Amino acid sequence: MPNTQGVVRTVTGIILVTALLASVRAAAQQPAAGEATPQAVSPETATAANEAPTGTLKGRVKIPAPRPPVKTRSDYVAPAETTKADPPVTAIWVGSGAPPRDPATTEPVRIRQEGIQFRPGTLVVQTGTPVIFPNEDQVLHAVRSQSSAKKFNVGRFMKGEEPPPVVFDKAGYVFLLCEVHEHMQGHLLVVDTPHFCTSSADGSFELRGIPAGTHTVTLWRGRKDEETRQVTIEAGQTLEVDWTQ
Repeated sequence: MPNTQGVVRTVTGIILVTALLASVRAAAQQPAAGEATPQAVSPETATAANEAPTGTLKGRVKIPAPRPPVKTRSDYVAPAETTKADPPVTAIWVGSGAPPRDPATTEPVRIRQEGIQFRPGTLVVQTGTPVIFPNEDQVLHAVRSQSSAKKFNVGRFMKGEEPPPVVFDKAGYVFLLCEVHEHMQGHLLVVDTPHFCTSSADGSFELRGIPAGTHTVTLWRGRKDEETRQVTIEAGQTLEVDWTQ
């Protein structure tokens, strides 16, 4: 016959040891007095914590000189609704080599024909961006370009009509014209980076969300007036520059 009392004592001892070990583990997992209780990290918080650090580039740049009026055919008369073109500005972008945007999921941007001018007169978009050219005038317009970066002609449209979007999938400069109104000129810069802007008329600008590091900055003032600068931006830094000279 087995020793029943001995078996009971053995089992009881095992239970007591197991309980003691569990108690020790639980005590080790509890924060000490004054310490914060650990919280579960959500996927959103984890993603934010892993995002690359960024900084801001701001300052002032030299802007182009006003362009002289465009000479037109002697039989061309601009409509009375013609207004002044937008003031010249400088286009600014940081870096290059980023993949194009997906045209199917990218919200189109608009360059309007308003006051017998392109509005805005200078615009920057990332490669892959669709652009729409709505007519907001009472007269006929027809936007086109023969630039190597994009050759297109949207045809003639009246007010309220909106031609299909044009996808700009190649980096470069696109010179915009209206085949109806010779004086209308627009400037579209297609860049392979998501970090870009145009200056205000006084040359001021601000670009946020630039990855920390050393970058090439391109300043575009016209087809024959482009330069590059080098900057190093630290995480959380707002780097102020004066590029008016």
